[in-house]
Amino acid sequence: MTLTIEEALRRERLGALKVPEAVSVPAGTPLGEALRAMRATGGAAVLVSRGGRIAGIFTERDVLNKLFPGPVNESNPVDAFMTPDPEVLSLDANLGDALRLMTEHGYRNVPLVDATGHPAGMIAARDIVEYVAEHFPAEVGNLPPRLNQKFKTPEGA
Repeated sequence: MTLTIEEALRRERLGALKVPEAVSVPAGTPLGEALRAMRATGGAAVLVSRGGRIAGIFTERDVLNKLFPGPVNESNPVDAFMTPDPEVLSLDANLGDALRLMTEHGYRNVPLVDATGHPAGMIAARDIVEYVAEHFPAEVGNLPPRLNQKFKTPEGA
């Protein structure tokens, strides 16, 4: 049985994906250290944890919107610049749940938690795009260059 993209988004659980382990720093970590951790892993975000739970997320967007312009004291705690109490998804949530959360709120990264509420990874918009491209190459390859574009004749006709 072949799944459609819509069916896959409803059925595929986040826990079944190969999502990278989230980079995490403890609350109170100096901003400079959090930035180095982010840079070293090539990540777009760092989770900030307190007591084994997610207290916040510090993203590339936070860097751009909260650190520029002006001088920044890298010894200040990352807590002052993070987004506190981010929305999270469980590993049992599906790809559609992640896509919906990203679309509705403009998120690029969503922290994932295990059944006990502890950090279990992070899913990024690019992870969803890669999943769709890998599992549905024909559908992706046949998309028009612009979403509202309609072809007058079939390609290759």
